[in-house]
Amino acid sequence: MLGVLITLVVAKGCVGVGEAVLRRWMARFDPALRFGAGGLAGLGLLGTITFFLGLIPGGFNFGVYVVGLFAVAGLGLLVRDRKEFGFRFPRDANAIFVIALVVVSLFSLVAALAPSGTSDWDTLAYHLAVPKLWLHVGHMYSVPALHHSNFPDVIDDLYVWGLTWGGQAGAKAFSLAYFLLGLPAIFGFARQRYGQKAGWWAALAFGTVPVVMWETGSAYIDVGHGLFAGLGIAFAALSVSEESERFGATILAGIFLGFAAASKYTGLEDIFIVAALVFAFGIARKAVDKGLRGAVTIGLVAAVLAAPWYVRNVLWVHNPVYPFMYERFGGDNWDQRRADIYRNQQQTFGVGFDATTKKRDPIAFGHSVLGLEYQPGRYVDPRQEIGLGDPMGAVGIAILAALIVWAVTGKRRRFESLILLACLGTFFLWFFLSQQSRYVTSLAPAAAILLGGAVATLRLGPMLAGLTVLQTLYSIYLFQSGRFSDQIPVVLGKVTAEQYLSGPPSTHLAFYEAAQEINKDVKDGKIALFDEVFGYALDVPYMWANPPHSTLIPYDAMKNGDDFVREMKKLGFTHAYINLSGVVKAPEFAKPWVASMGLNGPVTPLPPDVQKAHFDDWQTKWEILLADAVATGKMHVVQGFHSGILFAFD
Repeated sequence: MLGVLITLVVAKGCVGVGEAVLRRWMARFDPALRFGAGGLAGLGLLGTITFFLGLIPGGFNFGVYVVGLFAVAGLGLLVRDRKEFGFRFPRDANAIFVIALVVVSLFSLVAALAPSGTSDWDTLAYHLAVPKLWLHVGHMYSVPALHHSNFPDVIDDLYVWGLTWGGQAGAKAFSLAYFLLGLPAIFGFARQRYGQKAGWWAALAFGTVPVVMWETGSAYIDVGHGLFAGLGIAFAALSVSEESERFGATILAGIFLGFAAASKYTGLEDIFIVAALVFAFGIARKAVDKGLRGAVTIGLVAAVLAAPWYVRNVLWVHNPVYPFMYERFGGDNWDQRRADIYRNQQQTFGVGFDATTKKRDPIAFGHSVLGLEYQPGRYVDPRQEIGLGDPMGAVGIAILAALIVWAVTGKRRRFESLILLACLGTFFLWFFLSQQSRYVTSLAPAAAILLGGAVATLRLGPMLAGLTVLQTLYSIYLFQSGRFSDQIPVVLGKVTAEQYLSGPPSTHLAFYEAAQEINKDVKDGKIALFDEVFGYALDVPYMWANPPHSTLIPYDAMKNGDDFVREMKKLGFTHAYINLSGVVKAPEFAKPWVASMGLNGPVTPLPPDVQKAHFDDWQTKWEILLADAVATGKMHVVQGFHSGILFAFD
C-alpha cells in the first residue's frame, strides 16, 4: 500500500508541474480541467524525463532522486494554488456521482494492490516485464525477442519508478493516477462547454466504461493513452469551434496528441486524422490559412514531443515503428515470416476478416463497431476468434449511443462535428488494422464529453442518462463478480499471494511456482523460455525463445541437438524452461514427444513422419531439436513442475 501512496503523491506533484507548464494556454479554462489536464501533462513530462534518464548508462540507479525533486517542486506549486483547485463534496443530488466514481476507484485500487495473474496478460508479459529488465541493468535497452521494449513508452517508463518503490502495485498505481486525473479533466471540459450537469454525466460515463475500469487496475497503458488522445481530439475540436480559446486549444491539442503518439503507435493515426480534419474545417469555413496553420501547429507540436521514441527506434532497431511495417522499414532480429504471424494475430480480433484472403470485408464495418457492445468477447483475448474474450473489454453502450445521437441531431456545431469525424476516422482505421476494444479507448474521453453535452442540451438526453446508469450498474456488477470478489481477500491478507496465484483461472498464474524455485536455485544463469511469456516472475535473465519472437536464435541453421545446444550456449543460455500447457493440449504428440527424450523410460524416437513434420515447420522445429539434445545427453532435467520442466545445458 505504501508504494501505491508514493505513486499517487508523485502523480499529485505532476499536477503542479503540468499546470504550471500549460498555464499560458489554459488560463481561461475550467479549474477542474486545468487540474486534470495539468496532471496528465505532468505525467507525460515525467515519462519524457524518464526516457532521457534511461538513455544514460545507470540512469535509473540515480533517477529516482530526480523524480523526487520533480514531485516536491510540483507539490510546492500546488500549495500556492490550493484555493483554486480545492474540491468540495456536493451537498445536493450530484453527490451520487461522486459516490459512484469513488466506488469505481476503490475497485481499481484493489485491483492494483492484488497480484496480477494470467488474466492480466499484458501487464506481466510486457508492461511490467520490460521495466523490470531495464531496472536490472540500470537503463533502457532493446530487449531481444520482447519487441514491446521498442514501443513508445512515455507511460511504461513510469513503471520503472513504481517498481522501484512499490513493486507491482506501485507500478500499476500509475494507471490509477491517470484515471483519477482523467475524471476531473473530462468533468471540467464538459462543464465548460455545456454546464455543470454535463460535467457530472461525462465523468460518470467515462469512469464506468468497462475496459477503462478493467485497465485502471492494471499496467495496461490504454487508459493513459486514451486520455492523451481523447483530450487532444477535444482540444482540436475546440480550436475550430466558435469559442475564443482557439490558439491555446490548438497548442494543447498538439501537446496531448504528442503524448498519445509517445505512448502508443496508434497515436500517430490520431495526429494524422486530427490535423487533416482541422485543415478540412478551415477549407469549409473559407479560412484555408487558418486551417493550414492549425493543422501544421498540431502536427509540429505533437511530432516534437513524440519524436524521441521514434528516433530511438531508428538507432536501436532501424525501424521507427518496430516491428510494424517490416515491408517498408525492415528491422533487426525480424523477418517477413514473423511479421506475417504478428499481423495475422492482430487480425484475429473482431469481425469481417477472411483468413483465406487475409482481407477485411468493408460491409462488416457497422457490425464491427456495434459488436463492441453485443459481442465484446470478440474484441479481447483470449480465444477472441470465437467470442470468448473477457467481457470487461467492452467500450460501453452509453458513449457509443452518444456518438449516434449527436450524429443524427441537427444541433451539432463544429465542436461536435470534428469529434464525430475523428471517431469515424479512428473506427475506420481500427476496423482494417486490429479490432481490439482497448485500441479505441482514445475515443472514450471525447465521446464522454459529448454524452454529457447531450444529456444537458438535447431532447434525447434523458435516454442517454438512463443508458449511463445502466452502464454504471452493469460495469460495477461485472467487475465485482469477475475480479473484485477474488481480489479483495488477498488485499486484506485473508489469503496469501501464493494461494491467490494458485487459485481459480481469474487469479491463476501457472508459472508462479516454477519461477519461485528457479529464482532460488538458478543464481547466475540465463533462461530460455519456451511457450512461456510471464518471465516477469523471474529474477534472473531470460528470453522468449520460441522462433516467432526473434531471429536471434539461428534455428534455420540447426540440424540436430548438438547444433541447438552449441548455439544456445553461444547466446549465454544456461537453462531452458518449457511450459507444457500448449503440448498437453495435443496429447497425440505430447506422449511420444516426452518419450523421445527418455523422460519416462528408455528413449523412444518419434515416428519418422511426425518428426519430419515438426522439424520442417520452422515454428515447431525447436521441439525436435530440444528433444534430441535431451535424448543424447546434451541437456538434463533439473526439476519438473506442475506447469512445465526446467532443463540445464550440459
